[in-house]
Amino acid sequence: MDPVERLIAAESPERAEHVLVVNAPGLAEAARRAAPRVSLWCDDRRDAGTVPTGLLLEDFDESSLAGVDLVWLRLPKALSALDDDAERIAAWADPRVRVVSAGRQRAMTHSMNDVLGRHFDTVSASPGVAKCRALRASGPRRRRLRWPRERTHPELGIGVIAHGEVFATNRVDDGTRLLAELCPDIHGDELLDLGCGSGVLATLLARANPGARVRAVDVSRAAVASTLLTAEANGVAVEAHWAAALHDWPPECLDVIVTNPPFHRGIAKDSEPALAMFDDAARLLRPGGRMWCVHNSHLPWRRRLAEKVGPTVVVRQNPFYTVTRSVAR
Repeated sequence: MDPVERLIAAESPERAEHVLVVNAPGLAEAARRAAPRVSLWCDDRRDAGTVPTGLLLEDFDESSLAGVDLVWLRLPKALSALDDDAERIAAWADPRVRVVSAGRQRAMTHSMNDVLGRHFDTVSASPGVAKCRALRASGPRRRRLRWPRERTHPELGIGVIAHGEVFATNRVDDGTRLLAELCPDIHGDELLDLGCGSGVLATLLARANPGARVRAVDVSRAAVASTLLTAEANGVAVEAHWAAALHDWPPECLDVIVTNPPFHRGIAKDSEPALAMFDDAARLLRPGGRMWCVHNSHLPWRRRLAEKVGPTVVVRQNPFYTVTRSVAR
């Protein structure tokens, strides 16, 4: 266990009937010692792959949370994600449920207490331990769910529906917007939104390419669910897949890939997922296929894309974001 997970276990009551572990797979064995029934929920496909057989939940819903009287939760980076998780736990878990959450102090704010306070009568904080701190909550408030939420974007001609765990939720971040404005002119028969988030790019591609096969992939379950909701709300068909890699996809099966790749995992900067996405693109694009990528302008992705995918040019740029187009060799 890492320091965050050790603190969660240390701050927990000794016994419970049904422990739900949220986004902290390293706590699986400790949870088994704490309760006769254990369930794990992981939004990230990479985390889900480490969960012992039989413990991973397929859904984070009313039937899955019924009878849960103890929740161990790794605090997410985004307040919207915490709000979404807390809302569901308060609405569906046992009325006696106690929540023990924790995170690294540098990533925590007092607003996290406020978010938990919307959904629970009692919220308290532990002393700091190993640069981590725990937040405890009890007394769930049963309320109508407000996630997922919808927002209309008239300038793009779409509505976006998203869960709280999704990057930017139902907003359109500036980088995605820069690429989204080009989507009406991006065409092909087999198209992929790689790292689809709320499904903005996939939805716009499907609208611009009626009759084409448009797929979307993300490591986040919340993103996959949000993409399907966004596509459906806008009357287009998109296939969405929860996956951390595309090794099982056949080579040279795509005409177009669009992506706004991540350069963080949680609170940590991490370029490896983006570089792995470039490797996937190089294998999956047909010769002459195009990859459209938006990224922070300071990142060296144009050079990396040229090395991994093929000749790469800047299509659009401002001081903060750059859109490139690479042509597969």
